[in-house]
Formats: sequence, C-alpha cells, structure tokens
Amino acid sequence: MTLAVTYNWTLQQLDVNNAFLNGVLTEEVYMVQPPSFESSDKSLVCKLHKALYGLKQAPKAWFERLKSALLSFGFKSSRYDPSLFTMHTQAHCIFILVYVDDIIITGNSKLAIQNLVHQLSSEFSLKDVGILDYFLGIEVHHSPSVSLLLSLSLKPNISRTFFRKLT
Repeated sequence: MTLAVTYNWTLQQLDVNNAFLNGVLTEEVYMVQPPSFESSDKSLVCKLHKALYGLKQAPKAWFERLKSALLSFGFKSSRYDPSLFTMHTQAHCIFILVYVDDIIITGNSKLAIQNLVHQLSSEFSLKDVGILDYFLGIEVHHSPSVSLLLSLSLKPNISRTFFRKLT
C-alpha cells in the first residue's frame, strides 16, 4: 500500500471463486462414497484428484496451483513473504499480495495489470472486485490527495491509521 500511495498507483482487488476446488492433489487421498453416488458395494471408495473444501490438504494445494500459475506468468515469489509476488521488467513492475482467495494487485502499468487479470481469469474463475476498499477486516478509503485512510473496526473508534504521500 505504501508503494501505491508513494507512486500514485491503483490498488485492484480480485476474489477467486471456490479457490480450494482449484487445488490439484499431489498425494493419494480417498473418501467414502457420497450419498446418492453409492454403488452396490459399500466398501468402494472414491480417489480424489482435486481438492475439496474441508480437506486438510486443500489450502496448500490451492496455493501451490496459484503460485505455479504466477511463476509461469513471470512473477517471482518473495523470499521474505510467501504471499507476495513481484514482476520487474524494463517496462513495468507489478506487485501481487495473496491471502487465501483474496488478491491485491498494484503496479506502474494499468495495461500490464489488465493483462494479468485476463491471464488469471483464463486460469481461474475470478470476481474482479475493482478498487481495493476492504481487505482482511480493514476498510480502505481513497482520498483525492493521494492518500489512504485505513480503518480497522474491531471496536468502534479504536484504531485508525493514515497513510499519505510524503512530499
């Protein structure tokens, strides 16, 4: 957010629909036959190829699939924060922050960000939320003076932090 405010970049938010269902399992996982899908032999089980909600492997499988896609698009994973991905070329730089199925994107090229959103939507079912206004319980208010007001409302009027471009 600091980079976005400093350089007057937009902050775009995406939400991945049914994110955990996108995970591909790398280990063998079996489940009992679901109701109404049972064969006459009740001892048979189903072998899963993709993750399901409630499966303990689902979050990791989803993140690995997203990470793989981002790396194939030319992004690099941060050494210090596994949820941060960056791409630096001569023409542009883009930053992606991921929290489970919520994604924030910022960078110096709106066209490159649009292309990235198109690439991601060809790989996953996405909801383009638009300009960032709420993330992890934090309300984000954009002001015309190139600043952000972040408001965390755990209790009324407890915490407000103000970021603005330093001149």
